[in-house]
Amino acid sequence: MLCSDKSTTFLRGLGYNVVRHPAADFVPLGLIGRQNKEVIRLGPLNLLITNPPGPLPAVTSDVVAADINGQASSKLDIGIGANILGMLIGAMGGSLGLNVSYTNAQKVQFTYSDVLTDSVVPLEVGTYLRNGNVDSGNLILQQYVLGNGELFLVTKVAKSRRFAVSYEKKNETAATVDVPALQALTSANVKVTAGGTSNATITFEGPTHLGFGFQCFQVGVVDGVLSLTTVQAGAIAAAAAGGGDKPALLGGAGLLRVGF
Repeated sequence: MLCSDKSTTFLRGLGYNVVRHPAADFVPLGLIGRQNKEVIRLGPLNLLITNPPGPLPAVTSDVVAADINGQASSKLDIGIGANILGMLIGAMGGSLGLNVSYTNAQKVQFTYSDVLTDSVVPLEVGTYLRNGNVDSGNLILQQYVLGNGELFLVTKVAKSRRFAVSYEKKNETAATVDVPALQALTSANVKVTAGGTSNATITFEGPTHLGFGFQCFQVGVVDGVLSLTTVQAGAIAAAAAGGGDKPALLGGAGLLRVGF
């Protein structure tokens, strides 16, 4: 959710990469391609093989993520916070944009709330790929696995439809928030609720869960067969090495941030 703060560091420590623009349809078994610094979603796993051996591996949904719930971001300047908040409200179906006319705050802090996870068992994915034939004529496969690119398979997604924002002044005292004005700005698609002793902590709730963090494997090809290699959380994986026995991974700074 946030690009560079202790919240992102916390997620990386738990083994997650960050979805820069949270989305309701960011789910396990999706494929992500990275080429020329551009990261895009490519489609579901079954499209990479010519003879799907059966249904895709089962996804276990809506498991409570107790280790993420309640984790707060760093305190952010109101301008940066408004940009993030506007993006999240937009993903929820609202339309706040960069408007901060409803508050006199100079700082904001985001908190994860009611986080759930969806996941697949990596071993089941491996079995699925073992029993299928690689679509060697697939241009996407050629570019992102055999060419100058990287291909990742999402195996776990952290999601939520609720988050809280605390508003404060520069002296760390509670700011004023005009809740009715904020509700009118966000639209009826997003529920706005005030809480805390000063009503300066606002909870936003949308109609659907948004995926904001994920775990993944790098997809490579060994002797014409798709293979999976673990990816360190928060690291950028290198393309499969040529001439070797298995795909190679290169650690990198930064995040695999997915924007749509």
